[in-house]
Amino acid sequence: MAILAVALAAGRLCAGTGFVFDDENGNGVRDAGEPGLAGIAVSNGVDVVRTDANGAYSIVDRPGATVFVVKPRGWRPPVDASFLPQFHSRPGAATADFPLVRSEEPDGLRALVLTDPQPSSAAEVGYLARGLVAGVGRRPDLAFGVTLGDVVYDRPDLFGAVNTVLARVGIPWYSIPGNHDLRLATPDERAAVGPFESVYGPSTYAFHAGPALFVALDDVRPLGGPRFVGGLRSDQFEFLGNLLRGADPDEWVVLMMHIPLFSPDPSGAETFRKADRLRLFEMLKGRGRVLILSGHTHYQRHVMHGPEDGWDGPGRIQEYNVAAACGGFWGGPRNGDGIPVATMWDGTPPGYAVIGFAGDKVSLDYVPALGPADHQMEIHAPQAVAPRQGYVSFYANVFNGHEGWRVEARMDDRAWNAVPRILGWDPSYAAAFLAQDSVPHPAAGPRLPDPAICYHLWRGILPADLPAGRHTLYVEATDPDGRVYTGQSTVDIVPP
Repeated sequence: MAILAVALAAGRLCAGTGFVFDDENGNGVRDAGEPGLAGIAVSNGVDVVRTDANGAYSIVDRPGATVFVVKPRGWRPPVDASFLPQFHSRPGAATADFPLVRSEEPDGLRALVLTDPQPSSAAEVGYLARGLVAGVGRRPDLAFGVTLGDVVYDRPDLFGAVNTVLARVGIPWYSIPGNHDLRLATPDERAAVGPFESVYGPSTYAFHAGPALFVALDDVRPLGGPRFVGGLRSDQFEFLGNLLRGADPDEWVVLMMHIPLFSPDPSGAETFRKADRLRLFEMLKGRGRVLILSGHTHYQRHVMHGPEDGWDGPGRIQEYNVAAACGGFWGGPRNGDGIPVATMWDGTPPGYAVIGFAGDKVSLDYVPALGPADHQMEIHAPQAVAPRQGYVSFYANVFNGHEGWRVEARMDDRAWNAVPRILGWDPSYAAAFLAQDSVPHPAAGPRLPDPAICYHLWRGILPADLPAGRHTLYVEATDPDGRVYTGQSTVDIVPP
């Protein structure tokens, strides 16, 4: 702050100024007697300064930049009618005051994570409302919600409609841009992100909530035309460095972005710039509690980044690539309510995540949008098998699973046996996909997309000595925290 003040006094820099204050009556205006708040971080997307004893700040006025307050723990900014947090100025504003209201935030804070709702029409906004959001309901127990990009599908005119639907959850709602929220025809990044920022404010920002510092990073780099690549700009690295220098070293750091750090392409094509990933990991390696949240892929996957990915810090960094809210692009057959099943190409149904904190652990729960919340796996087993058949497989697609989970199965009351994890297509989804090719008249609306490798698939073998009759296959999946999820299916042993 002192260095900045000297530069300003020397006349070398213009400044944005204002106050951060305790909005005691919650009206968004600084009334007489409402005190300023000292030591609150304010940023222009690069520099990070702190308010003085009176709540005043002065920060470099960077052309086109939006000034915003980094919400501290225990406080919240006002929200508008769509529950969008009002934590930022308008571009070009010379002054900006930021009201904050006291808000309890426990160590066990929980938040909702959504990615890729991606409607391309009013009808698809309706699917989001009648399916996912109706299932969520009002959730005052959650601290906030966030959309990890692709709020819309190349339709910025639908931003308002999506905001109105998500407001029904009744919690502050943040967003970051995805590739379908940008004007990709121009390589001018400011012009590309302009429609998004005109509605949501800065596309890179941060806030503290409960035991965590949440950092939103716009990681879509336009390349002109429809092309783009994942990566971060130098100013974003500078912002993150300035932010982390003032953060508690024991605080969780949760990075929120659209394009994942790993390559979702089995060929290993560079979808996020390797140099940027390595630079990001270098900045984070002194932190013991880091979580990365991403979207974009339209499947669900957990990746544990380690030395092979360039991570040189303690343990591994977990990246949770969350299932899309629109699933398989609002495609496939309709359910009884007329909503597309929209199963994703790895067999995961559309849904959302709820994250929660408990000391040095974070829970990452997945909730399907359609159907009961405890529907956490899909079992594929033959309906009928002839007696004494060997090497007949069954499969368990555990939607939120990864290599840290344990999956076991048994037939009837026999002993439990471990089931190995494999990489492959989910056979139930592959069957539904192929069935689309066997009907004389195609269904209305988008098709289910082509199958892709499922990273949470387990395969077991049915016993060859089962007697004739109906048998029950039980599957149990245990997550790293010891929570158990179950599923079952029946198999008939009948003569040919």
